[in-house]
Amino acid sequence: MRRLALVSILLPLACATGGVAAWRPDPGVGAVAPAAGAALEGVVAGLYAASVGEGDSVEIEELRVLDLDERPWRELGPTDANAGTLGLVAHRICRRRDGFEFLRQERASWMIFRGKTLVAYDHGEFGPGCSVSRSLRPAPPELLTVERGLLRYVAQRYPAGRPSLEERLRGGLVLVEVGRLDDAKRVLDLAGPRIDELKDQIEGIVGEEREVGDVRLAELGVLQGRLNQALRAARKREKAELEAAAEAQAGASLPGD
Repeated sequence: MRRLALVSILLPLACATGGVAAWRPDPGVGAVAPAAGAALEGVVAGLYAASVGEGDSVEIEELRVLDLDERPWRELGPTDANAGTLGLVAHRICRRRDGFEFLRQERASWMIFRGKTLVAYDHGEFGPGCSVSRSLRPAPPELLTVERGLLRYVAQRYPAGRPSLEERLRGGLVLVEVGRLDDAKRVLDLAGPRIDELKDQIEGIVGEEREVGDVRLAELGVLQGRLNQALRAARKREKAELEAAAEAQAGASLPGD
């Protein structure tokens, strides 16, 4: 039933009223990076104005702005996206050619706007040499269902554009900071088997490739340890706060006070 419900949300998106061409910004619109409080028009302009190095090119393969207050979601054009809860999903590709070497990187993004003001996002960005980075601002509690719907949509539609394992572990630290400990624990649990797989894959490799693999495993181990430590500390604080609240409540109910 959950899969059918998701399909019922996403199928109408094929009937596009927006798209890459429709959302191409006017020259006078200032481009901004995704950040809390940023305006929809500026963020869209920023997607078209990616700053990469010489010899690099970024192409927007898909861009959709959605009315998230409707069920099923409805795709909007620039003249329709005026108010309410809006979603943006984008898939971009960075290409770099250096002599006989050719590099292709993909990244996907989702964003949530309220009244055209950005409130939550998971954005994959490109830098010089088609290097990649991720900026994450989790949704507030009242928008968690919307966030998860967008996350599933992006993961299914653009599997090659998903964050790397390193980016996911760093995202887990952000989830701890905002108190979403169960989600952070899920990130940690999913990362463990992936790291074990990588260890098995490089076991029989030698030379420079092995060195690169060892460096990556070391970085993943550090991130895994940091996330585990942050989770334990957060759980400890959570437990202490609950115990203090229970003691305060018990003290307030004592007779004669």
